[in-house]
Amino acid sequence: MSASVDSLSHFRARLGDEQVLDSLEQRQFFAQDVYRRGVTPELVLRPRSTADVQALVQVARQTRTALHVRGGGMSYTDAFLPWKSESAVVDLSGLNRIRSITPDDLVLTAEAGCTWLQIDQALAPHGLRARFWGPMSGALSTLGGGMSQGAATFGSARHGTSASAALSFEVVLGTGEVLDTGALSGDSEAYRRSAFFRPYGPDITGLFTADAGALGIKTAVTLQLEPRPRARAALSFAFDDFESLQRATAAILRSGLATEIFGLETSLAKLVAGEQGLMQDFNALLSVSRAQGSLGRALTQAARMALAGRGFLARSQFIGNVLLEGRDARRLAADADEVRVLVGRDGREVANTMAAMVQSTPFPQPMVVGPGGRRLLPLNVILPHSAVSGFHKDFEVLRERHQARCQELGVLLFMVFAGIGPSCVLHEPVIYWQDEWLPLHAATLDDSLREWVKPAADHPKARDYVEALRLELVALMAKHQGAHLQIGRAYPYLKARNPVFKDRLVALKDWADPDGILNPGALGLGV
Repeated sequence: MSASVDSLSHFRARLGDEQVLDSLEQRQFFAQDVYRRGVTPELVLRPRSTADVQALVQVARQTRTALHVRGGGMSYTDAFLPWKSESAVVDLSGLNRIRSITPDDLVLTAEAGCTWLQIDQALAPHGLRARFWGPMSGALSTLGGGMSQGAATFGSARHGTSASAALSFEVVLGTGEVLDTGALSGDSEAYRRSAFFRPYGPDITGLFTADAGALGIKTAVTLQLEPRPRARAALSFAFDDFESLQRATAAILRSGLATEIFGLETSLAKLVAGEQGLMQDFNALLSVSRAQGSLGRALTQAARMALAGRGFLARSQFIGNVLLEGRDARRLAADADEVRVLVGRDGREVANTMAAMVQSTPFPQPMVVGPGGRRLLPLNVILPHSAVSGFHKDFEVLRERHQARCQELGVLLFMVFAGIGPSCVLHEPVIYWQDEWLPLHAATLDDSLREWVKPAADHPKARDYVEALRLELVALMAKHQGAHLQIGRAYPYLKARNPVFKDRLVALKDWADPDGILNPGALGLGV
């Protein structure tokens, strides 16, 4: 189905022909995320300014067209997928300018289509970075997407999620009005000042963090910055059981020593290691060596990695990685020793291959498929330290119950984890299965990996089973009253809320988006 003549002509009249895409191939491509396809929209809209976003919202109200805002496309929770054809995907990649950097105040304002990598590169010459400086997919993931969906990784062990770095948003509401949640202005534009202090009265910025695009279209974000660290260290530990891993992770998070903590089951690490082979080991050594800053340190690190090999993978159940940063090498060494004390007998230190690789190359090309070219679906639940072990036990029971059927269909279920601030852990079940790729996968995969990973044939039985397994895992997470990143439409956000909360959120949606055109269905609103 192509766009109606009425809506197509209206959007083109306001935006221009180049900013309105209507070919079937383009419409289908932009209606995909990492997990699956959405309904093919009528149009793809590519604004280049906040004024363009205002214009397209006004046309959408007139033509009753639903708008689904896409950042880098790295979601896996139906966060921006259209669910009816009378819709348009709004691609914000054209809003990619860094508006200002104020080093003295540690503040940056950038448009929502900027990638996290782009922002980090712009800040590097100033010796600065964002307080939260990106997810691992930051080479493609955008600032607006990370703030709308919620993101974790770099800086998360110390500061939490992407929301911790937001000082203010410039948001186009469903009325077409522009709301700046933090800027101060006097009687004239000459007195206008960018946000520099978020908790000035009610936290309006907070209303739009992790809103899944349901309350407005973010066009710019003002970020809190911090000095880049002068020294870095990476430690890895092997653990024999989940309880040991959890005790050590909680102790390190509460100490505030680490900037990132992440890890995975060694069974998954062995699968990845077996697929990647010696060539990728060599590439990892090169990346780490380049990051050492001197030939001596590079050779020392390479020797440690080569001598340690992968032997520890056969003697443990989990691998935990701890990234440390500091003002100088002396204090950093003391922090590393303290981390070792906190881990104690729960784990044993092993070669820091994975940790050093992530620290040296924080924004690799995103892996949108798994080992051997398998499709992948990550899910996530955030739990306090006191509740993580209980959830993991139930997860193991669920996995055991599905083992035979998974083996029959070639479906694999693993878990990875990460630290989120001092009080929480992100537990992330990841499902892998053999299936055909979507065009998004083929377009995103790095050329250097194509000889290692290949698509499989269409496998609808496995795909249907994965969807059923996804729903069962989400129900288990709800039973344990966990929180989530990337809420989108995948997690029962409203169902877990009391009636007063639900009514007020619905009222807020009606105020911000009276016609219900902004990402209908996100957060459970508009369904």
